[in-house]
Amino acid sequence: MEEVIGKAHVSTTAASAAVAAPAAVCLLTVWVVHARHFKRDLAEQLPLPLAAVAILGCTFTGEWAVLAAGPVAAATVAVGVSLSRRPAPGAPAAAGPPNRM
Repeated sequence: MEEVIGKAHVSTTAASAAVAAPAAVCLLTVWVVHARHFKRDLAEQLPLPLAAVAILGCTFTGEWAVLAAGPVAAATVAVGVSLSRRPAPGAPAAAGPPNRM
């Protein structure tokens, strides 16, 4: 808050990093502890580490850093959910509803 109104004694980049770095560490921790053990393939493995790097990159967007990190996190969730809904490789195709004629 103090950085936004111009009374902080840190730069915008430092204030942005104070938000982005813990968010990136959180994503990497979830990946290390949980996701890398339960994901099926590389496509499911990559979203969390890539999002961590992207959120760290948001640090350098100046005053927009926190606002830019939000869509990155939301997109990460959307991609993760989409990838987890794919059928497993080699699984039979899902059958449609039965014919009722």
